[in-house]
Amino acid sequence: MRYFKTIVLALLFVISLLFFVQNSGSLSTNLQLEFNLVTLHLISIPLPLYLFVLVAFLLGVVFTLGFLLVERIRLGLELKALRRQHASLEDEALALRTLPLNQPENKPQTGN
Repeated sequence: MRYFKTIVLALLFVISLLFFVQNSGSLSTNLQLEFNLVTLHLISIPLPLYLFVLVAFLLGVVFTLGFLLVERIRLGLELKALRRQHASLEDEALALRTLPLNQPENKPQTGN
């Protein structure tokens, strides 16, 4: 599985590299962002398009890693609680297994 992940990541890297190389002309065109509010008008400096693509990709990576980190912590806490519950239930089953069979707690109730 580790080799499969490595191959997929290398393939993704090569595909993204090909994308940037083959589209270098159109990706290097400059964009200027404008923000118009009623009283506020902001204009950014001209930035190349590939910078926006790269920033969007990196933001996606950061948000995905954050989500996966939170999910891993949540699952780790859930696993810890379930292991604790499992140990408690094993102790209870062991305690019930060692009780003698002639005690009144273990005899089935008959309807009189």
